Amino acid sequence: MNKTIYTILGLLFCVLSVRAQETDFPYPKIPDEVEEPVARMAYLLEHFWQDYAFADSTAMNREVGEQGMVDFLNFMQHADSVSARYAAEVLADSLVAHPSALLFFEGLMAHYLDDSDSPLYSDVVYAHLLRALPETPQRSWLLEQLAKNQVGGRAADILVKTSDGKQVRLYDIKTEQTLLIFYDPDCRRCQRLEAQLKQEPLIMQNPHLKVVRKDVNDLKGEYYVPHTPSLYLLDKEKRVVLKGGNEEALKTLL
Repeated sequence: MNKTIYTILGLLFCVLSVRAQETDFPYPKIPDEVEEPVARMAYLLEHFWQDYAFADSTAMNREVGEQGMVDFLNFMQHADSVSARYAAEVLADSLVAHPSALLFFEGLMAHYLDDSDSPLYSDVVYAHLLRALPETPQRSWLLEQLAKNQVGGRAADILVKTSDGKQVRLYDIKTEQTLLIFYDPDCRRCQRLEAQLKQEPLIMQNPHLKVVRKDVNDLKGEYYVPHTPSLYLLDKEKRVVLKGGNEEALKTLL
């Protein structure tokens, strides 16, 4: 594992130490003998919910549970896939045993993981959690949607609109990078994003970047876009580099 990941894990554990002193969530204590960062993360995720009272449906406990879920999702995003999957299964076992908690926490999963404007947005983590829960038509449908156009794979070829209003196929665009913006004409957030992008020379004046748009009302199921606006950054081969990120994440990548 590279030094950057070790640094990130170290910072996360520091945040956890501070959070444990500031909130009422019963964070697990990692044994001193578990020293290696990856092992500490695996232990933390496996035991994260062991002392949380899922049967307590009071407003206070839900507030504490939401704070715990935010931290849990953040840790899951930095864990290896084996640890993340197992952590999802451990949480799912507790939720299935407490139906009211399941309804509450599944709503939090959708809120934080399925909104492209959320700092915790992650189709990978969301899929881990959905697979761990009992199969239902809605969860199966969501898993099918999340599997579309994942980071690292080639984006689906669709008709898009260029800045001058021309309709072209996505694969016919020959640039080093392509920014694909999904929007709804009636979406005010989309309008604000467009105004912000026009003030970004790194984006609008980049000769190696082509900005194109797609009205979500014209999609035929090729992409899953639960919220607008939604950004996809594609490389020269139209592989997905960034999915659903906001303009700050985009500027960091560029």
